[in-house]
Amino acid sequence: MGDILDIIKSRRTIKYYLPKFISWENVSRILDAGRHAPSSGNIQNWKFIVVFEHDQKQALAKAAYEQYDIAMAGVLIVVCAEPEKGERYYGMRGERLYTVQNCAAAIQNMLLEAHSLDLGTTWIGAFDEEEVKSLCKIPPEIRPQAIIAVGYPKDVPPKPPKYPLETVVYFHRWRNKMRDPAKYMADISTILARKAGNVKQSLQGAAQSVVDKVKEKVVPEDKK
Repeated sequence: MGDILDIIKSRRTIKYYLPKFISWENVSRILDAGRHAPSSGNIQNWKFIVVFEHDQKQALAKAAYEQYDIAMAGVLIVVCAEPEKGERYYGMRGERLYTVQNCAAAIQNMLLEAHSLDLGTTWIGAFDEEEVKSLCKIPPEIRPQAIIAVGYPKDVPPKPPKYPLETVVYFHRWRNKMRDPAKYMADISTILARKAGNVKQSLQGAAQSVVDKVKEKVVPEDKK
């Protein structure tokens, strides 16, 4: 496995897959990566439904507004959320926001682990939710968040364009830019180090003063 940033940058959304079997060892590693994602309060309010069977993959592809290419993937993973659990701990924000964030973190973990195993993925969010629930026998209180197609890529698309870092980063407030953030951070680091040194000297001086005062109050036994 390479550097995580290299894995992030080289991952692609795969459209076409080879009809190849994926071992359970690899599938379980991908699921385990999702299981270890961060979640609000560590409530882990997600479940993963793994679909191998061709007919069910076809049906899910149809439910995903006829994205039939994903049916060629070795596995489809339906990521399900437990909104009631989020609401139980964090109210409406937990139900409507934290739950979605938790599942998104799990999904991203799975995409990256799959890529590290030389497998391709597609993150599918467009689907008929009620149809997916029916196909996978998902109870009413559970909400499918995404379908992840996992398989061996037939081809790998080129890197899509990304905005430059300086266009998406602000400092301290909205739209506030900084000409040389590296120099600023270096200056701040120097100032903090100097302050830490001064505090350390001050504490050492105060401690020595206390020690000296204690010594002055202690009378040796032979002088009593």
